[in-house]
Amino acid sequence: MAVPEDAVGDPLQRAWRVHCSASALGFDWPDIGGVFEKVREELSEIEHAWAGGDRVGARQELGDLLFATINLARFLEADPSAELVEATSRFARRFEMLKQEVLRQGRAVEECSLEELDAVWERVKQLSAERENRREP
Repeated sequence: MAVPEDAVGDPLQRAWRVHCSASALGFDWPDIGGVFEKVREELSEIEHAWAGGDRVGARQELGDLLFATINLARFLEADPSAELVEATSRFARRFEMLKQEVLRQGRAVEECSLEELDAVWERVKQLSAERENRREP
């Protein structure tokens, strides 16, 4: 898949800058409520395109959803790159815990049904959240 020339560099930061530039000129939501609605709208458009068999349209709408979530990050005063790094790390830690739990049960992840894995995931997520909360001041 070719990367468009204007996408060189960090695409999350570029999207942030574009949103900030538009906002500085007054093209912005008056509050975060509009951003929440836009994110829901874009997700709905992906679902609609997918259900209609429009894979290209679904991918384009995914881009719109990602762009809208960068604006949400701006409203939350959150660095989207840092939040993505943290979310990825959190998932990786929890998935490793899931694999270890399944192994303790004498099984391999590949042998488990999605329902079984989901049940383990929920337990791991709860345990992980409890551990993370204990570390905070």
